Amino acid sequence: MIECPVLTQREQHVLSLVDDDELIEWVQALTRIPSVWRPDEGIGEEAAARWVEARCREIGLHTWFETVTPGRPNVIAATTESPRQTTRPLLLFEGHTDVVTEGPVERWSDPPFSATIRDGRIYGRGANDMKAGLCCALAALKAIRRSGIRLSGDLMLAAVCDEEGEMLGIKHFIAQGWADRVSACVVCEPEENRVCIAQKGVMWVRAVVRGVMAHGAMPLTGVNAAYPLARFLCLTHALEEREIARHGSHALLGQPSITPTILLSPPRGEGEPQNNVMPEAAECVLDLRLIPGQDPGWLSRQLEQMLAACVATDPRLRYEFHVLEVRPPTHTDRAHPLVQALAGAYADLTGQPPIYGGVPGSTDGTILNAQKGIPIVTCGPGDTHIPHHIDEWVSIDEIKLSARLYVLAALRFLGGTDD
Repeated sequence: MIECPVLTQREQHVLSLVDDDELIEWVQALTRIPSVWRPDEGIGEEAAARWVEARCREIGLHTWFETVTPGRPNVIAATTESPRQTTRPLLLFEGHTDVVTEGPVERWSDPPFSATIRDGRIYGRGANDMKAGLCCALAALKAIRRSGIRLSGDLMLAAVCDEEGEMLGIKHFIAQGWADRVSACVVCEPEENRVCIAQKGVMWVRAVVRGVMAHGAMPLTGVNAAYPLARFLCLTHALEEREIARHGSHALLGQPSITPTILLSPPRGEGEPQNNVMPEAAECVLDLRLIPGQDPGWLSRQLEQMLAACVATDPRLRYEFHVLEVRPPTHTDRAHPLVQALAGAYADLTGQPPIYGGVPGSTDGTILNAQKGIPIVTCGPGDTHIPHHIDEWVSIDEIKLSARLYVLAALRFLGGTDD
């Protein structure tokens, strides 16, 4: 059990300014704005981003609206007019406005963008992942602004695009200098309000084996690329087992993994598969999930050496090896002031010890930590297993708790005095 101070009169005052009715209305309103990236229809996150921008302006924050790619903007808001130059501590609340496809609409109990309230939950695509978390950050900033308290630091909100894809939004945010002065970040992803202090890293690798195309009835006139690729996949499985044996299971993240996620022959853009054609090439994509202690560079070298060995059996075989992206694993110490602020807030608000956790996937926070060294904690409303599901939902009770966690975390991390 972490020893936490009782709520001060100042904290109680700010918490009393969180408007639960407005907060729930905000989650519904933002969920009702479809923000699935549909490039063929020219639809993206812009409408959702405009909604967030409008709320930030109502709160009295300084705002910036930046187009990352057409139809895909970032919204940045801050309590200071110069967050890229501030010399004061700067706490960032971060989330994304894009959501994944709703899938077959007929399988939903309610229309996927209806934001229907039922049984203490809000149902809708993106309600859980992660529009509720964004709205909680907005509500926390509004309560702090209304209180008149002068913090000893500044607050920033980033609502970025394309988290579900290539994470172009957070990369643009960093490239534009917005992360340069950030002291620490709360990633508002759905984690059932657990204090998640670790995230698995990810490395994506594309391997292609090229042989000689031939008629399926006369395979000896060519060189089959499928067999050496199959040998390579067997070797990657063995490498995974060795990495698990070497590094064990992380207390919060579990064990590392190497997962073939794409298998194609012929590769993308190189013709259509046919029953009677032995393609020239075969490709795979590997999804490596990393825990602290693993070395992505060493792993990539091992994989390429294994691939080279698999094609060495025939001089007509060639290979291509590409590391598509690397996001190292992250870990923030429990003694870090932001971790302590969130953990203490959870204990004070619930009367229960905080639940520490790890994020098995990759979030924008992974990029913030890898590129700028920013300490991150992932904490927000929503069942961790519900994102991307049909009938996605988020608990109203968790939403209310998250907003208050963010208020207390900001007050305790930054400190300050009454105006």
